[in-house]
Amino acid sequence: MNFTGTESCGNSPKNVFVARFEENLFKTDKPALAEVIAEDCVLQIVDSGGTQTTTGRDQVVEALLGLAASKPVAGHLEAAITHGKAAAAWGQWEFSNDGEDVRQFSHTFWFRTHKAEEFAQIRTFHV
Repeated sequence: MNFTGTESCGNSPKNVFVARFEENLFKTDKPALAEVIAEDCVLQIVDSGGTQTTTGRDQVVEALLGLAASKPVAGHLEAAITHGKAAAAWGQWEFSNDGEDVRQFSHTFWFRTHKAEEFAQIRTFHV
């Protein structure tokens, strides 16, 4: 598994925080994800079938891990940006070595505080 792009997000500590989250999600690092998800975090997963809402750290982590359950073989983070308590990241995951199964993602985040220590809300779009 190869994940690239996090090195280009280092112009602010908040951007790095978001980029590391994306890398940990790609790698399905459950402890690292749980560390940055607020206890009462709300997750919305939006796809062609509608929106699924999940609340609570453990439930959110499990739902996020479900996004990578098909084991992507490569991923690339195009950007991670922040402003105040809001953040966004986008890129792609590849689920085949031949480049035939590439899926785009876009994630939006709201930090619990301006210090960017944990996420209070996450909305994810996968196509």
